[in-house]
Amino acid sequence: MELLHAPGDSIAQRYCILSTLGQGGSGITYQAKDTQTRQQVALKALSLHRLTDWKMLELFEREALVLAKLNHPGIPKYLDYFHTDTSQDRSFYIVQQLAEGQSLDVLVNKGWRTNERQVRQIAIQILEILVYLQALKPPVIHRDIKPQNIILHTSPHQGGAKGGQVFLVDFGAVQDTYHSTFMRGSTMVGTYGYMAPEQFRGQAVPATDLYGLGATLLFLLTHRSPADLPTDRLKIDFRSRVQISEYFADWLEKILEPDVKDRFSSAQEALAALRSKRRINTESSSSTPWKAIAGVGIATVVAVSILNQYKYPILSAMGFTPRALYEGIMGGDIETVRYYLDRGVNVNAREYQDHTPLHWAVSNNKPNIAELLIDRGADIQARYDEDGHTVLHIAVQHDTKDMAELLMNRGADIHTKDNFGNNCLHLALMKSDVSHYYGMVLTEKTPSIEIVELLIERGVDIHAKNNRGETPLYFARSQSQEAAELLQRYGATE
Repeated sequence: MELLHAPGDSIAQRYCILSTLGQGGSGITYQAKDTQTRQQVALKALSLHRLTDWKMLELFEREALVLAKLNHPGIPKYLDYFHTDTSQDRSFYIVQQLAEGQSLDVLVNKGWRTNERQVRQIAIQILEILVYLQALKPPVIHRDIKPQNIILHTSPHQGGAKGGQVFLVDFGAVQDTYHSTFMRGSTMVGTYGYMAPEQFRGQAVPATDLYGLGATLLFLLTHRSPADLPTDRLKIDFRSRVQISEYFADWLEKILEPDVKDRFSSAQEALAALRSKRRINTESSSSTPWKAIAGVGIATVVAVSILNQYKYPILSAMGFTPRALYEGIMGGDIETVRYYLDRGVNVNAREYQDHTPLHWAVSNNKPNIAELLIDRGADIQARYDEDGHTVLHIAVQHDTKDMAELLMNRGADIHTKDNFGNNCLHLALMKSDVSHYYGMVLTEKTPSIEIVELLIERGVDIHAKNNRGETPLYFARSQSQEAAELLQRYGATE
């Protein structure tokens, strides 16, 4: 994802960007200085121009609303929410107290080694935060607990986890039960390897966060992603790979139960069990045979555990594609895209808004990635919305000449019409009839003469009529005198 700001940039005449802390699907977070209070803050930014879909803005606004209600020492304090406007874009910002320290992910990757006592202390602090969140009315569910979202304040070389405060950050996937109950649908959010099985169905309950915590603790103990550990019916087989006490292994096994009914029911129960150090019954209440599991559904992704090396083809077949693939497309990271394709992600997989990876590449004007996807078998004629648009329609609407040329060179049909009978030339000209936010990027307000010329050179039907009997010239006359004159020179008369 391309950065919005660089060190030294001033935001809202108040916040001076110092560095980038991290980025993901819900925005880019910067370390900034508040020039009024002279304190350093975390500034999370989301650009309207770069949205991949409107759900991201909804999640961002929900994050701000939830953070404003929270008051816990383990959650960086909410400070402000605002937006700024330019002639080209609108950007939204959440300001929080800066959680000083490093994420558990960074620490482990730097070689930090933990022991059982340190891991238990981290678990207790996160559970205390979850007890607070689950006691709220309505309860708040984080939905993306992972090593990257847990910050340890004290350096391991200065007392380690024993004396260090832990912060839970990035509430970009947050859900409260009121929202979950009254919204029409739920989006699958989270990070593969740390997501509880029910999240693959777009569902989350308080015990969902316990699974994310358990997977994070496994990462600290093994230095491996839980997704890379062997499984049996979705249950992670970790005991032979860790050196911990029997009671703590039992506790981990229970918190990582794939069936939510077999997990601790709440953070309060999990915390009490961890502090008591008593042996825990780890026998699952469900003895459902393997073949029946998919039918009753502990998780839609039950087949993932058959063989971990087949996880991406299986997930793709069930409609789940790694978010990192789409982030790679948006950011122009062709190696990330190639990585997932090489591991079996379906090149024609559709996300919840029915877009394929090729639609994303075209909408974000990434020709090299579009070419890779086509080489791997992407359907260049696939339609992606209720209006029946193809990727070539997207390219001409977005005035991306190089992309349109690439698609036509690779076999995109210039004569294909959308469900309203508009061909590519109609769509290149009818600017006032579409929102300026079309697909995934902003479009220009006037037609591109270069695109019109290209389409004419490639043989588009300049006399074609849509379902209302309108020709391209009809739209050109109201949009661009230059375009109208060009069409008339080529013989357009209606």
